[in-house]
Amino acid sequence: MKKKILIIGGHDPSGGAGVMMDAYICRLNECHPLTLITTETVQNSQKSKGNFPTNEKVFKKQLDFILEDIKPDAIKIGLIGSYEIAREIKNYLVKTNMPIVIDPVIGPTSGKSFLNNKAIEFMRDELIPLASIVTPNEEELFKLSNKKNVENSIEFLYELGVKNILITGKIKNKKIMNYLFSDGSDPLQFKNHLLKGYFHGTGCMLSSLLTIFLAKKFSVIDSCEKASNKTNSYLKLFKNIGKGQKLL
Repeated sequence: MKKKILIIGGHDPSGGAGVMMDAYICRLNECHPLTLITTETVQNSQKSKGNFPTNEKVFKKQLDFILEDIKPDAIKIGLIGSYEIAREIKNYLVKTNMPIVIDPVIGPTSGKSFLNNKAIEFMRDELIPLASIVTPNEEELFKLSNKKNVENSIEFLYELGVKNILITGKIKNKKIMNYLFSDGSDPLQFKNHLLKGYFHGTGCMLSSLLTIFLAKKFSVIDSCEKASNKTNSYLKLFKNIGKGQKLL
């Protein structure tokens, strides 16, 4: 039977990131996506100009109603949209014991932040400690921790109760590197050959693949390795559709 992935995130009109990317990756990997949109973003392949969060009451009704019918096998959370929606997400997460992957999206690589400080602080203090694993890039890691280096940032998140942290998208020696930090263990590296070009939505793709492998009962380490390798293989399918970054 297909694994069912509950996807919570924003809508990207370019189709390159957010719930559209997540749902596409689910379909490619024989999983069924259940999608809840937290916010409508204004962005294209070049940059972002803002976002308009969903009404939290509508979000809650959608969440409650879909869960009456279908039970997911894992949860992937991207852009939370607003503080109000984040509270509704937390109310659900505290009642579940399935794998939870949080990609702590704060803003796009090009453009203004999607979240205000209140929403960022709530995500950091109330949501990510509930996750099985969080997948920030280095910039997001530093914004979450208010620290200036990886070691202090990781220690800060451990103290919050975060179990596993996968730092994504670090470029080193013509390799793209992801680093897994698990409390009590030495960090692990997952590296792939760096492809030329600029790609939109790779963070969404990686965290979605990670969710899928966790739903299929792979370990955290195996899921990180498989997700890293598969993300790199999918990059070869990206095309120059718009005037900016390549899209899948």
